[in-house]
Amino acid sequence: MSTVFSLSATIFQQPIAEISHVVGRKPAFLVVLAVFAMGSIVAATANNMAALLVGRCLQGFASGGSVLAAIVLTDLIELRDRATWLSVQNSIQAAGLRWLFWINLPPIAISALGLGLLLGFDRPEIGVLAGLKKVDWVGILIFMPSAVAFLVPFTMAGIVFPWSSWKAIMPLVLGITGLTSLALHQRYIAKQPMFRASLFRKWVTVCSFMGQAVFGVCVNMIFYYLVVFWSGIRGFNEMLTGVALLPETISIPLAAIICGLTMRKTGHIRWAVLIGWPLTSISIGLLWFMDVSTPLAALIIINVGVGLGAGTVVSALNVTMLATTNRSDNGHAMAMGFLFKSAGMCLGIAIGTAVFTVQMESRLSDIEDAEMTAESFLRVLKEVKQDPASQEVIVRTLRILWAICSALSGLVGILCCSCKYPMLEPRSPEKPEQTAESTVDIESARSSDIGGPPVKAHQHV
Repeated sequence: MSTVFSLSATIFQQPIAEISHVVGRKPAFLVVLAVFAMGSIVAATANNMAALLVGRCLQGFASGGSVLAAIVLTDLIELRDRATWLSVQNSIQAAGLRWLFWINLPPIAISALGLGLLLGFDRPEIGVLAGLKKVDWVGILIFMPSAVAFLVPFTMAGIVFPWSSWKAIMPLVLGITGLTSLALHQRYIAKQPMFRASLFRKWVTVCSFMGQAVFGVCVNMIFYYLVVFWSGIRGFNEMLTGVALLPETISIPLAAIICGLTMRKTGHIRWAVLIGWPLTSISIGLLWFMDVSTPLAALIIINVGVGLGAGTVVSALNVTMLATTNRSDNGHAMAMGFLFKSAGMCLGIAIGTAVFTVQMESRLSDIEDAEMTAESFLRVLKEVKQDPASQEVIVRTLRILWAICSALSGLVGILCCSCKYPMLEPRSPEKPEQTAESTVDIESARSSDIGGPPVKAHQHV
């Protein structure tokens, strides 16, 4: 279920961002909200797995369109102020119970109304149809099936079919071949490439993209398998398990907002990187010591540390991507960062499931009279979670996942900490503050996106 959602978000994210440069943010955003509402209704009314998958797929498409919110912020707000607003955006969390599908609808309606009334319609002077002709449609058509072919084996191999099966090998080969051809097309053929080479000219920007991917891997893996820990090791029911995840779900947005405000105040990014990455890697490493006898206070402190580190890191990564790219590339940089994060989330589910399944099956074979697979073990988790031998199996398996996340965050953290970071320039004193009556000129960013003359857009704030 989560795989369908993450996969849809990943493959549609970049095309949605690319088309929004031409048709405008407002119509693209409204379409995304409409699709999300449709997906919520389908998922809420689903009476079988096929219908629920369709609903989650539609929601995944709309989730890919969430990058438009970050792009709009880059259009309207000065670089130094974006640190705060992007951190607020990152604080929004999602949930997935049936009644929560319905609860999505009122916020969607309010958002659509607000966008319709407050966000101007930024239309390029050359016209939408002429702009659409300049979109890198060939790149989009190569990217989407190639991304699906590449990610499907990682999300299904070892679970639905073995890695040695042609069902895993053939899509992987096709995906690699397609992505290679996409890189060649973007480099030598595309006149207005969807993936701009200018985004990868600075090592610090590349490290930020890698950091987004690792953030996606670690956050998804940790959240998914903390549920297993709290339910299987500590014996919590569904309600208490949700409460036990609050140390992360509260501390991540809190740290992101505080980090954003501090970067806006000081103009410095590097401090957040030097604090966030080590705190994240060390805190994830401390998850190794969580077991059935760990005091609850210690568990809370460890998990709060994970959330504070992750929130600081994601805030610093978002600002770094914008501060180290050209103003005209900022929208593309945000889309690329979201793409890396979504791909990382897909891989986080895949890696976690593969490692957990293999380790569980291996360790269950060491338990006398254990005749169940990892999948069946999880299905009867409520019945066997009081068995000390079974609890030990889960603890040892989870420790492998914590070690993987800690190592990944530590490695990428070292790369990020070794980079040089620019200062966030203060607001120019000659520029007056924007008021409700003023308009914002989006410079010529969109013109560089579609190859036409400068855009004269009036965004009513």
